[in-house]
Amino acid sequence: MRLTFLFILFTCLTFGQEKPIIFYNESGEKISKQDFIKTKDYRKNLDLYFENDTTQIALLVTRKKFGQLDKTTFESLKNYLTVLTDKAIDSTQNIVINYLTAYPKKKENRNFRSTWNVLHRDYTRKLHKIANINQFWIHSTKCENLYYNYHRRLNWIEDKDNLFKKLFFPYEVRYGNYILIKPDGKFFYYLGEHSKYHIWENAEKYFK
Repeated sequence: MRLTFLFILFTCLTFGQEKPIIFYNESGEKISKQDFIKTKDYRKNLDLYFENDTTQIALLVTRKKFGQLDKTTFESLKNYLTVLTDKAIDSTQNIVINYLTAYPKKKENRNFRSTWNVLHRDYTRKLHKIANINQFWIHSTKCENLYYNYHRRLNWIEDKDNLFKKLFFPYEVRYGNYILIKPDGKFFYYLGEHSKYHIWENAEKYFK
């Protein structure tokens, strides 16, 4: 009887060490695992995972978002870009920002250089034909892939104060993000893996 009790107690303690998982949708609402799996759609959202001392968290994040920067925030962003690039920002131009995240890590890169077509020379050439655009290449402070991403040809600039992270990208997703910003502060961003064709298509729609 005592041995049975000890076995049951040990089993409970062992299972108790496994952290529970809590699932959340894009609105930050707690949902069931079944609803999480059912709602997950790579075309619309990304599934991200975190954990603390007691809990694992599974979170869905919307990939596309439209928004409006208030005047003060937009001016701060342009001043920040001016400081980072040592170049005044033309207030009449649209802004396109390619934001390089921390993932994949350097050790995950098997190729000598990236084959990502956003890094092709024709990407910016066509982009400037679409609209009057000021293009910036910004990278996360945790990024260690600059050589892999042609840092000598492209002027990757570190998001030193994490302003873009605070405003747009609180989560480090894989393969970068991009933002389109109009002169009035209206913006559109897209999270995660994308191609130059995706940016061209959305720039044509958004800046027309």
